[in-house]
Amino acid sequence: MIGYDRTNKHRGLKDALSNGYYPHIAFHDLKKFYVSDKLFGPFLRRIPNTKRPDFSSLLIKLGLPKAFDDMDLLQATGGRLATDTYEFVSPILINDGNFKLNFYIAGLRHYYSGAVHDLSFKNKLLLEKDPENKYDPFAVKIRLCDGVMLGFVPAFYSEFVTKVIDHQCRFQLEIDRLDSFAMPQLQVHVSFFGSLNKSSSEIENYYVGTTP
Repeated sequence: MIGYDRTNKHRGLKDALSNGYYPHIAFHDLKKFYVSDKLFGPFLRRIPNTKRPDFSSLLIKLGLPKAFDDMDLLQATGGRLATDTYEFVSPILINDGNFKLNFYIAGLRHYYSGAVHDLSFKNKLLLEKDPENKYDPFAVKIRLCDGVMLGFVPAFYSEFVTKVIDHQCRFQLEIDRLDSFAMPQLQVHVSFFGSLNKSSSEIENYYVGTTP
């Protein structure tokens, strides 16, 4: 089941509509919930073909097990195509005060002048708020421990990450996938996880991606 989140979230539906977004033709009713017992056709067409010769190696690159399903594949790839800018982002998962989200570093090709193959899973990553950013007041930079900038937290997650920083919650940011041969926006994948504290309890109520 899918439906539109019509609450007033940063970089949410209202922001998108005000910036010219039109609902997907297959899901045009903003107030309706759409139900299916399998992945919707428009989404299915956006995931890699399992018959492609390099599919086994693709699963490894995406960190997926052999026992995957279509939803796993959609979540791992974001359903990105070269022909449009649609992307399906993973929800922020919050369970018993613990949170986790995974994303590709945004803006890597614009900000990181080094080579991706020089990075490693051991690299320590730092977060730095960028409140003067003219595109996103919640923008958060991602840097290496020596100050070298890699890029940004994707804008869809920036408000949540900013709240985690402001409330001094415990968190870790780790590289979990590297692919120097992928397109720049898919080269460095990270995992951001930690725990909320008492002063940040409203964060859990604000975000809908809560695990059962």
